[in-house]
Amino acid sequence: MSKFSRSVLQASAVLLALAFTACNRYYQPASMQYDKLRITQDAPRSAAIGELLRPYSDSVNASMNTVIGETAVVLEKKQPEGVLGNLLADAVKSEAGKLYGVKVDIAFINYGGIRLHQLPAGPLTLGKVYELMPFDNIMIIQRLKGSVLQELLDNVASRGGWPGSGVSYIIKDKKATEVKVGGLPLDYSATYIVANSDYVASGGDNCDMLRSIPQENKGVLVRDALISYLGAFAKRGEKINASLENRVQYAQ
Repeated sequence: MSKFSRSVLQASAVLLALAFTACNRYYQPASMQYDKLRITQDAPRSAAIGELLRPYSDSVNASMNTVIGETAVVLEKKQPEGVLGNLLADAVKSEAGKLYGVKVDIAFINYGGIRLHQLPAGPLTLGKVYELMPFDNIMIIQRLKGSVLQELLDNVASRGGWPGSGVSYIIKDKKATEVKVGGLPLDYSATYIVANSDYVASGGDNCDMLRSIPQENKGVLVRDALISYLGAFAKRGEKINASLENRVQYAQ
């Protein structure tokens, strides 16, 4: 668990403790009514609560401002292919291989799960990675028959293409054509090891073809895998970068 997650859990525990100690009576409401409230920067705040949470807030802010690397150029999110997507898909493929101790054939990042349109050139902070990938999705692997992989890619193609590593294809009539895995034509009878998020593997984004397929899950967040991969650039004395490789193209 990351420092940020621990700090949030600690703060939540404190607030829950206050709620239970303030009143130990049980009330069953006869009815409930809700109003929408907008919280602004000028909204009145409780000084006591602010002081109580200040150590956690300071800790979170310090963690989020930690620089883990430096991007060489602006990395943009685009369809059918972008340098930011390629970087993230490569990260998942590499980190999943190390975590699960297998040769991962393909890795995907669902396009909608990337929540920033670009990473600017310059210092990359931990907080920026949280903005990029705010969801607590877990990095899993599945063993997919080539025929199932084709179904997945057809769904991906209908959505304009997702970042992938280890796979290439051409989108024609919203279908994935000329699919290659590791540079070789897709074999419908072969089995491929695919790294993905548990959200997608559990049927998210209409990936129902994956629901019944067993997942190997070691509880590592996709975001934490990205942090590990991106942080390794600085350890090697390199700037973070990626390139376009015609992994996904639209038919001419």
